[in-house]
Amino acid sequence: MQRPAKFSISVVIPAYNEADCVAKVSHELTRILSTLTPDFEILFIDDGSKDGTFARVTELAAKDSRINGICLSRNVGHMAALACGLDSARGDVVICMDADMQHPPELIPAMVAAWRDGYDVVNMLRRNTAETNAKGDLLSRLFYWTYNRTSDVQIIPHSPDFRLLDRRCVDALKSMTERLKFYRGMVPYIGFRQTLMEFDCPPRFAGKRSYTIRKSLKLASDGIVSFSDVGLKLPLIVGGFISFLAAIYIIVSIVLVLLKITPLAPGWVSLLSFNVLSLGLNLTFIGVFGLYIGKIFNEVKRRPLYFVQTAVGKPLPRRADTGLLEHRGEE
Repeated sequence: MQRPAKFSISVVIPAYNEADCVAKVSHELTRILSTLTPDFEILFIDDGSKDGTFARVTELAAKDSRINGICLSRNVGHMAALACGLDSARGDVVICMDADMQHPPELIPAMVAAWRDGYDVVNMLRRNTAETNAKGDLLSRLFYWTYNRTSDVQIIPHSPDFRLLDRRCVDALKSMTERLKFYRGMVPYIGFRQTLMEFDCPPRFAGKRSYTIRKSLKLASDGIVSFSDVGLKLPLIVGGFISFLAAIYIIVSIVLVLLKITPLAPGWVSLLSFNVLSLGLNLTFIGVFGLYIGKIFNEVKRRPLYFVQTAVGKPLPRRADTGLLEHRGEE
């Protein structure tokens, strides 16, 4: 596909308690993007920070109109903040990245070059997992192993939400109206022409990692529930297997009794073990069903993912063919 000679770029950066990082990442992005196109915007989505992140963004926006900020009314999570950024971004190319400099801005020219070569999505893959402890790395590996064996949409292990999206891909993602956003699965789901680039993940520029094990587990469960119905099939699979074993046990017991190898006496240990196993499996499956039903409950309410408290900056001119939602009233 022939790319236009003149194009615009939006960089979407969800930020939670990143007051010490926003100035650094803004400076680096402004320097690099200026060499690619004069039409760009750096869009920070403040996800209910408590450390003055939006105040720093406001200061930056007052000095440079290409820096914009949206402050959400409360902390809604990384995926919802990213959805807000995609709703608001207006560029022909949209780049999603983090604010902590672990997604190196100097890779953007290579990403744009891949886009100009005809790729609609440029996914980034970490060669290393900086600042990830052994426990977190084990859980990450377990999640990717489970997800890719239970879902029809495959994702690449250790692929972060650092990617370039063509405008068509952004509009395709926005047309998927589910509340439960899991972009690592949604991006491969939409198709288009995609490529992969590897990078080394440097340490954080400042601050502490806010993505806790608890948040990671929630994201993992959301991803599996969103793209897999294996949990609903488990009772049938496990129940059939246990029924098969029970039938074998009954046949063997009858044969042993007929051969007078064992007395016809109740096996309390085996009976108690079977009852405890059955109870545990029933409670497990009820919990799995509850997980799916809870997600369905949240979907049918159709509540907005986020609410905008305030916004600063001057957005890129509106594209006539996108039908983007307007969140800012400066125009």
